Amino acid sequence: MRLCDRDIEAWLDEGRLSITPRPPVERINGATVDVRLGNKFRTFRGHTAAFIDLSGPKDEVSAALDRVMSDEIVLPDGEAFYLPSGRIGAGRNL
Repeated sequence: MRLCDRDIEAWLDEGRLSITPRPPVERINGATVDVRLGNKFRTFRGHTAAFIDLSGPKDEVSAALDRVMSDEIVLPDGEAFYLPSGRIGAGRNL
């Protein structure tokens, strides 16, 4: 499902969509929300898992993620993070 900017704002207002911290209106454009990322990242390693069940107990979810993701990458302030083409990464927003 894609939401336009007006729908994103409405869903945020109604609590149907949650982004914490809530982005300012100027960061909601078209069908996207611009977020600022922190300095902690993880990338997916090559794996054969067809899916990861996120509905299970927290310790099982953490173990499944640890099997397919890198150790946490912590960047010093001002250092860039480059994600190679074709790779998937996960970061934390500010």
